[in-house]
Amino acid sequence: MSIAEREDGVALKDRPRIHVLPDLLVNKIAAGEVVERPASVVKELVDNAIDAGAKRITVAIEDGGKQLIRVTDDGCGMTADDLRLAITPHATSKIQVEDDLYSISSLGFRGEALPSISAVSKLRLVSRAAGCDEGHEVRVVAETVESALAAGCPTGTTVEVRDLFFNVPARRRFLRANSTEVGHINEQIARFALAHPGIGFELSNNGRVTQRLPESATRIERIGKLYGVELASALLNIERDERGLTIEAYAAPPAHTRANAQWQYIFVNGRYIRDRYVQHAIKEAYRGLVEAHRHAVIFLFLSTDPRQVDVNVHPTKIEVRWADSNLVHSQVLAALRETFQRCDLTPALKTDRAAGAAMRPTDPAEADRVRREFAAALKQVRPIEPGRHAHGSPEGGRGGLPFDARAGSSGGQGAHFPSRPYGADVARGREGFGGTGGRGPFGGGLRAWESLYGAPNREDANSDGGSDVAAAADRGAMPASPKPDETASPRPRAIQMHNLYLVAETPEGIVIIDQHALHERIMYDQLSRRITAGPLDAQRLLLPVTLNVTPSQAALLETNADLLRRLGIETTRFGGDSVAVQSFPMLLGDTDVAGFMRDLIDHLAQQPAGSSTEVVIHSLLDMMACKAAIKAGDPLTDEEIEALIRRKDLVEKSSNCPHGRPTMLRFTLSDLERQFKRT
Repeated sequence: MSIAEREDGVALKDRPRIHVLPDLLVNKIAAGEVVERPASVVKELVDNAIDAGAKRITVAIEDGGKQLIRVTDDGCGMTADDLRLAITPHATSKIQVEDDLYSISSLGFRGEALPSISAVSKLRLVSRAAGCDEGHEVRVVAETVESALAAGCPTGTTVEVRDLFFNVPARRRFLRANSTEVGHINEQIARFALAHPGIGFELSNNGRVTQRLPESATRIERIGKLYGVELASALLNIERDERGLTIEAYAAPPAHTRANAQWQYIFVNGRYIRDRYVQHAIKEAYRGLVEAHRHAVIFLFLSTDPRQVDVNVHPTKIEVRWADSNLVHSQVLAALRETFQRCDLTPALKTDRAAGAAMRPTDPAEADRVRREFAAALKQVRPIEPGRHAHGSPEGGRGGLPFDARAGSSGGQGAHFPSRPYGADVARGREGFGGTGGRGPFGGGLRAWESLYGAPNREDANSDGGSDVAAAADRGAMPASPKPDETASPRPRAIQMHNLYLVAETPEGIVIIDQHALHERIMYDQLSRRITAGPLDAQRLLLPVTLNVTPSQAALLETNADLLRRLGIETTRFGGDSVAVQSFPMLLGDTDVAGFMRDLIDHLAQQPAGSSTEVVIHSLLDMMACKAAIKAGDPLTDEEIEALIRRKDLVEKSSNCPHGRPTMLRFTLSDLERQFKRT
């Protein structure tokens, strides 16, 4: 074998050799990271326009941006020398020294994108700097400067990108239909418009103006213009400024959810981002308010010292790295949760007028009307006095809720509870309130009132009479009905319909309540309070219930034995492929033990790996509350209806069940009057 050959017989001259790529190829590769599609070009050019101090930006596209993208701004402009340097790789006006990399306050920097864009298109730049008598023009094709000459133009800059990817046909083939590309461009403009309401934007497609957003708008006006008056008028305004992080948010109530998370707009220092810490905080804040497969709508604007966030970690500048991500997570979560606790989140029934309100204004007069409607709608968000939910006590009275938590408790009387036990009419086939006789696996029956609501905390009552009620419940005795007080507020009048819904009169109109969803929320709240104090009350079964399990299921029960004991459940091995349930939560008196345990085992098996104990417990409490709550089809007595409604005001997030479904809908008197043509 010759020296020119390796032992495997491959000639040395055929080895791959390391070499330096041509500049054009380097920039084409860079363009592949930065310029994914026409919308990416729009983003980079508008970034630069905003950094130049523009107050009005116009974007024109043709053929979905494939043939033409033109961005014109009225910013500070560039001189002739600046124009020639702007298309040079790694040229920028936004970074001077190395320390600037750790405190980026501009939008456009990541090595700058103009050289990458010019590598895959035919580029034309026309600009005139403020104070200059004339402008200048530069034309570039595939990084080759074809002309540079003087040009007449106003102060500002115009960038034209023609025939995108003309010299990279493989990339051009991967572009989607024109309508899809236009949709991505519209989304980019919407993000800029939300983050910078003081800048005017205009977008035209094939010569037709499709979006015109005037400058000096408010954020709520921008949201209404882009996404409709109905959504904008329902948003809750949130402001918080603590520990170096300023939060401004417009969060939609749980009734306005979407099938995906694309309606969660997050910005930091004017830059649109996607961040898993912030998204997790949003998800946690809405947990129990929206269904698991639905996503909240929120517009979140964060401001912080640029040194506390690194925006230079992704080619498209859409991901960031926080100096203290836990601080950001906790502040966003606290701001949202505090707002949700203060506000009545009960959704209103949609009427014809509400549906028509989603039409977007097209002229200045209509825009003025929309602004007035926004202001009026925001005033209708009825905050609940601070402290209403402290320890579950209704401090401050009604707090804007549709039911009076003080009804039946004025004049020193405690909260009114029904005088007869729930479930006393078991003979009628009632299920879901807990047995009172020898039903189910327990020897002695539960007091069904305790099964329905659980013994109230002592803090639940504000008066001595209320404390007596709590003490009586703790002793296992049913509270006697307090004498009615003629000076007390009228009790809410309600009826049951189809053994499923409760229709109740309120001072503002009526509400329609899903009896199962509301009771499920009440049960979940009671369970959560109790389990923080210790294990749930359990009762030994006279006859243990056995069920067949697989080896993996048996191991799952053994692994989670301590967790189950906190829930009042104790199991032991019973033969090779069986387990015996020895104790069971008193709350679930009439529940099919075997069926419940099978569901519980499945629920445990579905928990994600690494889930914390508290997350698993609250997931199981969701299931227990659903099992223990009254069911659709259960007839209720007047006393049961009254107690269910009154208990609603003692729990947080009563507008939604633990799974996020709404518990009630509001219909105002004005809605009724419009429907009956009385206005």
